[in-house]
Amino acid sequence: MLIIFLVLLTMALPLFFYGTFYVARGILRGLRTANWRETSGVILFSNVERYYRGKDVAKEVLQLSYHYTVDGVTREGNHVAFKSFTWFFGDLKKLAAKYPKDQDVTVYYDPFDPQNVVLEKGAARADVILLVVLALIDAAVLLIWIPLRPVLIILGVALIVFLIFLFRELKRNDALVHTRFTGLEEDVEQA
Repeated sequence: MLIIFLVLLTMALPLFFYGTFYVARGILRGLRTANWRETSGVILFSNVERYYRGKDVAKEVLQLSYHYTVDGVTREGNHVAFKSFTWFFGDLKKLAAKYPKDQDVTVYYDPFDPQNVVLEKGAARADVILLVVLALIDAAVLLIWIPLRPVLIILGVALIVFLIFLFRELKRNDALVHTRFTGLEEDVEQA
């Protein structure tokens, strides 16, 4: 029985790896939003859809849409944030209630790609905790079949890659802030 459990757990390893990657990507995307510009918008619709499997609720999905204007062009967005924990374990009804239909909202957009928008900036602390838990699960499953030293090497390489992307994003955000302030100084000098 234990062997069957271990084999099934090993077969699920790609799902754990994907979950770890998904949460890490969400954290990096959330960090990118730190220096995004803001504009006003209006919620077009917001509700929680339930999908059933028989009598049981199989899945709940937040359906949200809002419009906003950047450089005179009206666009439509549907992302609340890049926070994975909310989508996995959060209360979607509370999130829908926070953004009811016809409510004015602040929309944060990427100045280089105004189609890339969110209603909430940043990365959640809970996402970092979720990332650590998923990485530990990945390591535990790997330890079933691989000795400790290679697992530590794999985790170390994964951590180094994540930190490289993290510092690259932080450096990019600092460059954006510097560019924005330089542009402000030029505008003040011209006035």
